[in-house]
Amino acid sequence: MKIGPVKFGDVEEYTIEFTNTGKNDFKIFHLEGGCICTEPTDWSRGAVKPGEKGFIKFKFDSAQAKVDPAYSSSLNIYGNVPDDMIIYDIEANVTK
Repeated sequence: MKIGPVKFGDVEEYTIEFTNTGKNDFKIFHLEGGCICTEPTDWSRGAVKPGEKGFIKFKFDSAQAKVDPAYSSSLNIYGNVPDDMIIYDIEANVTK
């Protein structure tokens, strides 16, 4: 996911919407930001049934990042998936 531009020092909120394309319910157990600049704030708490939509909300604090047109971060999504975790890449355009 590409976000920005985000002015250095600003905090922005984003929502990721997804559809469960699997055959089983999807449940998020835990979320972690890939760095201190990315903080999960809310997500679909119950089971997301096949074909249904879910969401993840997070804050990006550019003061914890650096000025970079392609600053990399991620969300680590822990749930009932084969590898126990999905890494969702985030690329932020942080400006002065």
